[in-house]
Amino acid sequence: MSSKTVPFSARISIEDAEFISTLEYDGAHTPSDKLRALLAETRRKHASYPDYGHNLAQMQEWLGQMKRQLLIRQQQLNQQAEPVVRVLDALPDLLATLQTMAARCPQMNVRELQQTEHNVLQKIYRLNELLLPLAITESDSNDQELQRGLFALATLINEHRMAIQGEQ
Repeated sequence: MSSKTVPFSARISIEDAEFISTLEYDGAHTPSDKLRALLAETRRKHASYPDYGHNLAQMQEWLGQMKRQLLIRQQQLNQQAEPVVRVLDALPDLLATLQTMAARCPQMNVRELQQTEHNVLQKIYRLNELLLPLAITESDSNDQELQRGLFALATLINEHRMAIQGEQ
């Protein structure tokens, strides 16, 4: 990135000015500093990175903010939303894998693409392992749609298992 700067002027709403004043970035104190930091953050979020570690950190930061807000609200209401917390814990890895795959895709050969797709399916499977027990044990017995979906999934798994056993 060039260190050369150009003057920039814009009219913004009072709400946007107040929002910028509430932003906190290391070393950013003036509205101009905060606007530059906000632009740098937005640029980073829109860039495609082939590095899984960078993508994971980005997703953990983004989803961590959501999780913090949820946990604070749950504490205020003395409630728990275990399924949502489990999703927010599992999604950074899944989304980072997808981001990395998208950035690397143009250079991947068939085997690498298939392996990455397999890894994504494994992560989705692990997410289902986290959520399905909750859906079965904590679901409202009046939620007929969820119960039908769970029954259909159990039937599919059982049919697949029987087909595999028949092949052996």
